[in-house]
Amino acid sequence: MPIRELSDGDDLRLNEVFADATTPAGHMARSLFRPSSDSPLIRSVIAEVAPDVPVGAAAIAESPLHPHRAWVHVEVAAEEQRHGQGRELFDAVCAETRGTALEGLDLRARVQAGSAGEGFAQALGFTPLTTTRVIRVPAGALPPAGGGRAEDLEIVATGSVKLTKAFMAWYTAVNRDDAVGPLTIGQVNNAFLSEAAGAHGAALLNGAAGTAEAGGLSAFAVSYAREADETAAAVPSAGEPGAGTGAGDGTAVVDQVDEEPPTELILGSMFETFDDVADTTGEVFAAAVADAELLLARLSVDADVVIEVTSGMPVVSALADRLLEAGSATELYRYETLSGPPADVS
Repeated sequence: MPIRELSDGDDLRLNEVFADATTPAGHMARSLFRPSSDSPLIRSVIAEVAPDVPVGAAAIAESPLHPHRAWVHVEVAAEEQRHGQGRELFDAVCAETRGTALEGLDLRARVQAGSAGEGFAQALGFTPLTTTRVIRVPAGALPPAGGGRAEDLEIVATGSVKLTKAFMAWYTAVNRDDAVGPLTIGQVNNAFLSEAAGAHGAALLNGAAGTAEAGGLSAFAVSYAREADETAAAVPSAGEPGAGTGAGDGTAVVDQVDEEPPTELILGSMFETFDDVADTTGEVFAAAVADAELLLARLSVDADVVIEVTSGMPVVSALADRLLEAGSATELYRYETLSGPPADVS
């Protein structure tokens, strides 16, 4: 089947032959299907059965905050799947990376858990890296507790130096399995805490699980603004802006069916920066979970809250498990991020 470089307008033609994406990651993945570019660095190809009649596409793109791996996404029209076109597209786009900074990088793909895409990635040799869950907590599901700790709660501007430093340490720690590159305060602010990133407000909570380096800070939350008349909510990914299966706009879109949109949060625990983060049996870990729950409770009194939880977040994962088991939260989506060997450009 003829395969060529993707050009302007091909993304619209692909949307006509692909079924509607059923998950936020699926929507985000398709943002990779744009012409090859050196800034940002991306290589993309398209397969056609006839001129201007595409059946699939593939792309590999740089991952600025996680430079040791590149994002890859391959998609084929449903009626053409299982005929080998996906593998041909994957091989073709890998060949396009020859002579670029993408050549030789390990690859990364984010897929819906249990999907055909996960099976395809595994058939290519990809193996599990991290699991991501998108969790929704209804308003008032967690009655505020710890009223005597009002002095521990601080509302800060998203540009706060204390918040930015804590966020940078936390982000680096929870992505141990997909190491970040050297980060600056400015990069972290621009990617996660700026007006352009959608950051709207932030709260800090001091506690027994706090770190001396963070001035006693135990947990933090950052909210992201959405227009009231929008029909979807978006949570900046804890993996990377534009994580998902591709490098989109820095959000994981959450279908919104209620009249009022939920509050979108990044919820972080400073315990997740500890060297002994694997020790989830001690009193400090229990205190960290309690602090994260207290902060979430106070921020979900009047509005539903949506958070993204990865397997690199033991504290927030434990909290999510507890809420799901108690029926106080609902899992909206589950994704697997898979890692594959470097592109074969031979």
